[in-house]
Amino acid sequence: MIIYNNIWLANLLIREEAQKARKAEAISIDEQKKIADKYPVGFYTPNIFIRIGLFILTCIIVSFSVGLLVMMTSNLDIIDTWGFSLFIGIITYIVLEVMIKSNNHFKSGVDDALIWISAGFILTAFILLQPTINNDFPYSRVSLFIFLLAFYYALRFTDMLMTAVSLIALIATVFMVWKDLILWGMLTMPFLIMIVCSGIYFLSRRSVGKKTTIYYNNCFLVIQIISLLILYLAGNYYVVQVLSPVSSDIAKPTPVPFGFFFWTWTILLPLVYIYSGLRKKDAIVLRTGLLLVAAAAFTFRNYYHVMPIEGVLCIAGIILLGICYWVMKYLKTPKHGFTYEDLEQDNFMDKLKVESLIVSETFSGPQVPADNTRFGGGDFGGGGASGNF
Repeated sequence: MIIYNNIWLANLLIREEAQKARKAEAISIDEQKKIADKYPVGFYTPNIFIRIGLFILTCIIVSFSVGLLVMMTSNLDIIDTWGFSLFIGIITYIVLEVMIKSNNHFKSGVDDALIWISAGFILTAFILLQPTINNDFPYSRVSLFIFLLAFYYALRFTDMLMTAVSLIALIATVFMVWKDLILWGMLTMPFLIMIVCSGIYFLSRRSVGKKTTIYYNNCFLVIQIISLLILYLAGNYYVVQVLSPVSSDIAKPTPVPFGFFFWTWTILLPLVYIYSGLRKKDAIVLRTGLLLVAAAAFTFRNYYHVMPIEGVLCIAGIILLGICYWVMKYLKTPKHGFTYEDLEQDNFMDKLKVESLIVSETFSGPQVPADNTRFGGGDFGGGGASGNF
């Protein structure tokens, strides 16, 4: 399914592990070079500045090409039709496939631009096929199409942004379908989104590092971050109240049912994230929890004006600094394999067996068959061994 060369992707992962081992001073520079020579990677991946430049240049080239095509077909009155957008989307997608397969582009800027351009034109063609935008516009159908389209691009090109788009589109599809499906759809919506996000998070967490999905590890990390954020927002009191059907007047919001539960969710879930991140040694959960502490403070300040917003932010910052200081003091001596020191060294220690295998495979010379038939005298073995043996 992946368009890129799988052998080069595997070699790229080995090189990344070798680089981590080098930063951890577990191997020397020469050893890292020998690993790179043994596991070649033929992708064209420039640095970030050239990548941005190639992205912009590709957008300009496609814009001029589409403009020229528009000028050539201006008399045919097909520019604003779905067929024209679909044609451009298919052409740019073919160019994308050819560029990657023939020139080995991998996150070079050219493939990034062509991914978004082709997906944008195909999505535009699908939207033009729908009725005019009004109250009956099928938003759920469009969000479902976005999910399927982004999901295909994420699988084909292991693109993290497309992964994020596909997950958000999936949640939006669930939201709009459930809202119109049953009478109590909006009242039960928070609990449904919580269940969906929890399932997606645990499924993606179990999929990280598997042999069949090892090339999608970064995509799974994106899924975990977004699912944790949406899981919190699904139970955030402010979000629930804004989306509640009983709050028709935004200026005078009405208390939502199960308000105590949602307030507890708003305040305690970031702390649960922090505790769970520390306990399970999961930096993603830990950092997400620290980020959501600020969201909880904003939500509380929105309803209880006990002090100016500046004071709330200062108190929230002091609490965060206090938590960070306590965690650093607590982990100054590593406990249960968890420390606040360099994370790359920690990852290296977790994958020490993999590194040992790489190093042993790289520096082991050609194996010489053992000579078990030694006869006569000589310096090595046999009945005539000398004193130098």
